[in-house]
Amino acid sequence: MLTTAVPASQSPAAIWQPQDQEAIRQCLALPATVPCLDAIGRAMADLLRQHPAGVLSARALLDAVAVIDQQLLDGGCEQEQAIQKRSHSGPIAGSVAAAGDAPLQKADVIAYDTALLREESETTYANPSSPAMGLLRQRRRYADQLLLLLPSLSSWVHFTAQAAGPLGATPMLRG
Repeated sequence: MLTTAVPASQSPAAIWQPQDQEAIRQCLALPATVPCLDAIGRAMADLLRQHPAGVLSARALLDAVAVIDQQLLDGGCEQEQAIQKRSHSGPIAGSVAAAGDAPLQKADVIAYDTALLREESETTYANPSSPAMGLLRQRRRYADQLLLLLPSLSSWVHFTAQAAGPLGATPMLRG
């Protein structure tokens, strides 16, 4: 936890909150090791000392990332995607085909056409990209902006990405 005295010329809102260090760690997907947490604390202190207004910007970015993370957890963004066209194929509800009593082969069909017992529908979304992917891209942009405010953490982000390997798994790091 970072604790610093606030100069009289500095706005009290331009200080770090106790939860900000963990929010930065999660936003940048950094390991929870002692050296990494120390580096985050130093970066926070540097920003507070060199550019106090930058703390407000960093906190706004952290809040925006928290909102995106909550939306991703809720999964409600899938319903917001506009449907352009819907399609489905299967037996008509309530027909003999739905009950399994329809003839299985065309040779068995004498009294009715089996095509009349099926319905087809198709769903096409107006925006083919996943809403979750859009949220993840926005989250990445916010994390990149946070790195501009806390540039000393760039090496940690790079190290963590390299250590994750090609599949993106996060290894256990020892501090």
